[in-house]
Amino acid sequence: MLFSLRITIPDRPGTLGSVATAFGKGGANILTLDVVDNQSGVAVDDLLVEAPEGMQRALQIATQMVPGLVVEEVRPVEAFRDHMSSLELAAALSEAQQQKCVLNTLVERLPEALRSDWCVVLTAGKPDVSVIGSSLGAPSLADVRSSWLPIEGARRLPPASWMPPSWTAGPAARDGLGKFELAAAPVFDTSTVALIGRRKGPQYRQSELVEFGLLTRITSSSQSAIQLYPAS
Repeated sequence: MLFSLRITIPDRPGTLGSVATAFGKGGANILTLDVVDNQSGVAVDDLLVEAPEGMQRALQIATQMVPGLVVEEVRPVEAFRDHMSSLELAAALSEAQQQKCVLNTLVERLPEALRSDWCVVLTAGKPDVSVIGSSLGAPSLADVRSSWLPIEGARRLPPASWMPPSWTAGPAARDGLGKFELAAAPVFDTSTVALIGRRKGPQYRQSELVEFGLLTRITSSSQSAIQLYPAS
């Protein structure tokens, strides 16, 4: 069994080695590691972990052995799935020749590249948004207002009044959280954006927002996109 984890640990020498040792005691092996963020003495890492008997025991041992370890997310992954990276998605977007293919590639593969659950491309309407493309598993945007548009650059979207109540209701709302962790970035123009979400997932870090913005810029610069959205 393979698992994708996001952890935060104190940025001190030997801490990651202690995590690996603890995981080993629990029957888990770290296969890959990506550094997501590193600031204020805290490192944020994404791990791909092999754990034939599951992650529960390994996580219990690790939290006991490694002071300051916080596990933000654990999700199982398919062992034989081809996981697309941001660089691979950038190449696929650059190679796409047709406008429909560019948007389909972005919508379908962006969630995988940015550890998200869904992606929607939408544009501002009055008063609601209009959906241009949507990935599998995306929620309905029927009640999403367009008052938050336009936007400049990729950004996190905290719970706000334009979101449907189903996105922000529940116990998590009391802590300033919602059903989804959300981020958006302009595509084509500042009123047409890609919206991505994680179901109760970890927040989008600055490095992820930078990648997100670069991927939408590549989409916007494609020849077919320019033809669809000509300069005014």
